[in-house]
Amino acid sequence: MICSIALSALMGIWAILSGDVEFRVLGTTLTIVGTSILGLACGAFLENPRSQKFPLRFVPIVGIILSVIAALLTIWLIWAATMGLDTAFYKILAVSAIFAFSLSHLSLLSIAQLSRRFRWSLITAYVVIFALSSIISFIVVFEPPSEDGIVLRFIGVLAVIDAAITVMIPIFHRLSRTEFVDIPSVAEIEAKISELKAQITRLEKQKEDILSAPQTA
Repeated sequence: MICSIALSALMGIWAILSGDVEFRVLGTTLTIVGTSILGLACGAFLENPRSQKFPLRFVPIVGIILSVIAALLTIWLIWAATMGLDTAFYKILAVSAIFAFSLSHLSLLSIAQLSRRFRWSLITAYVVIFALSSIISFIVVFEPPSEDGIVLRFIGVLAVIDAAITVMIPIFHRLSRTEFVDIPSVAEIEAKISELKAQITRLEKQKEDILSAPQTA
């Protein structure tokens, strides 16, 4: 990802300095940068120790894969736009991008360390974001006739809930921090007791030396 960001930066600088700011060069640069951001969001949770015990550990992995797929399709679209691509190509690109963004979003939210009373918020986020992504993808792929605005209103409701829960989870994370104080292990407690006993022994020895020393007038 670091290499891709560096490469995209060099491409952008070359396009600007050459005086020929071409759409395809800048489009490729922005695509690589956007993909790197999504990949970093997924990687942040994937590298978190909590992800090892997370029941949906596939979320960041699939997110990275879909981000790369969406990026490759976008770059192909930018450089081969005149070749008359099929409609299926655009649908695959759209669905890949939708779920890449959604899984990156969920990966960032999953980093939050929530107490038991706040875990419902993360479950709600997963349900809402997956539902929202699935509905939009269904519309993109099958293009159902829109006889009324019920579906659009439902999408709007899910989007509002998504925005609200995205703001609430970091707040719940902060409120939960007092419940995750590090508890020392038994070995650490025993080591501390041994250290204190040794210190007490030294102090008692010093006390005996002082008492046994000859008193001076």
